[in-house]
Amino acid sequence: MSTARSFSDRVVNFVSWNVKSLNHPVKRKKVITHLQRLRTDIAFLQETHLRTSDHLRIKSGWVGQIYHSKFNSKARGTAILISKTLPFIATTVDEDPAGRFVVVVGHLYGFPLILANVYAPNWDDHSFFTNVFARLPNMATHNIILGGDLNCS
Repeated sequence: MSTARSFSDRVVNFVSWNVKSLNHPVKRKKVITHLQRLRTDIAFLQETHLRTSDHLRIKSGWVGQIYHSKFNSKARGTAILISKTLPFIATTVDEDPAGRFVVVVGHLYGFPLILANVYAPNWDDHSFFTNVFARLPNMATHNIILGGDLNCS
């Protein structure tokens, strides 16, 4: 008897949230608690403003995988949080050194999947989006879920 579930049998809850800094421990805790209350499976967070060492603090509250790009403690930063209840297997991670996006390529329920979280500049910058899409793997062979703060109006 097989207990494997197909992707179509499972609802996956996504949240995309510009958190405007997670530097304060109380705010970090509130954000993680809120994501848990929402039963979030995959969260795309923007403007985390966290350094590498600070992302370890999120790990203490979030049970699952965390992928992030960082810039500095005062600006930018993106993170993708994946619940431990999802059988997501990451194969590659692309972290933007400017803290504007993080792309995780892997498999979920056997399906090839690209998770991309983008925090776009708040001005019209076509080269930014050209760069992001150029760094994505072949979208003809992968499903893609793109979230974030695209700063489009």
